[in-house]
Amino acid sequence: RRPASLICGRALAGFSSLVMFLRKALLVAALAAPAAAFAPTGSFGGLQLRSSHASAMLPATPSLRAPSCSASSLQMGEMAEKFGHLRGADVEPCDKAVKRFYELFAKPVPFVFRTATNEILYMSHLDLVNARFNYDIFWALGFYSTYDLFFAALDEGVRANLFKSLVGALKLDKDVVKGDAEKVLEWAKGKTEADVVAAINGEDSSEVGQALANAKSNKDFLYTRNFGAGLIKLMQVVGVEPNSETSKRWAEAIGFGSKTSALTGMSMSKFEADVGIFLSSVEKMQEVMQLYADVEAREKKKVAEKLAEKAAKAAEEASAQAEMAQ
Repeated sequence: RRPASLICGRALAGFSSLVMFLRKALLVAALAAPAAAFAPTGSFGGLQLRSSHASAMLPATPSLRAPSCSASSLQMGEMAEKFGHLRGADVEPCDKAVKRFYELFAKPVPFVFRTATNEILYMSHLDLVNARFNYDIFWALGFYSTYDLFFAALDEGVRANLFKSLVGALKLDKDVVKGDAEKVLEWAKGKTEADVVAAINGEDSSEVGQALANAKSNKDFLYTRNFGAGLIKLMQVVGVEPNSETSKRWAEAIGFGSKTSALTGMSMSKFEADVGIFLSSVEKMQEVMQLYADVEAREKKKVAEKLAEKAAKAAEEASAQAEMAQ
């Protein structure tokens, strides 16, 4: 038999290791904001809440009921008919996209941004390999806005290289993605929430209007978090602050279905949930960027102090040599 003291000692050591692991995990969780829909940091400051009367401009939405078993079976049959030919097809795993990214970026990502980088890659890659997914300009806006917020603290050169690497890892064209995002931002200038609702209802023939109308009219439309990010950015540009009330209003206007959480009992659409993630993540991302700025400042200070020490030492040596020469 092993001595009781030895067993207790090993148990305490194991417990200490577990505590250290949990502390690190909690620190990472506190710093890493969810990679969801987020607009550039300069966009959400100063926006005012819309009046509750704005909801009057939206059409009444009938209450949603759980589909019957026969309806669900019919939907599954339609899906099988449309996409059954893809069964067994090769689907590129996420790690291939991540590998391409690091080959393109060719340097370590600053530690506070690694989780965000990987999550953006995973999320976007899973969109692209989904048989139901169709790229549109709102997906592009959401992708670009997410990048713009998450990496706002980086130097411009590093940011540009990171965006190029992210898009390249997904086998997309950076100029196309950025250009499509800018189309939506240009269209939204001077627009109001009423203009957006009109576009959703098919009253705008522009590319942006057609993309909004498609989200409502296309029964096969696949909602993605990047698309939701694009809507959040659009909300901000037209003067609507993203919150639980406005997100519900927009979700109803587009016709996003709601689901009831078995955990909380609350019923909401995926878009409403993504807006909730956005609101909670903005503060976290600001903390992360402040931490990064503090670390950068300390590192630069250390470098400056070392350079000053070297300069002072070199000056002393030069002075000593001059004295010896005399």
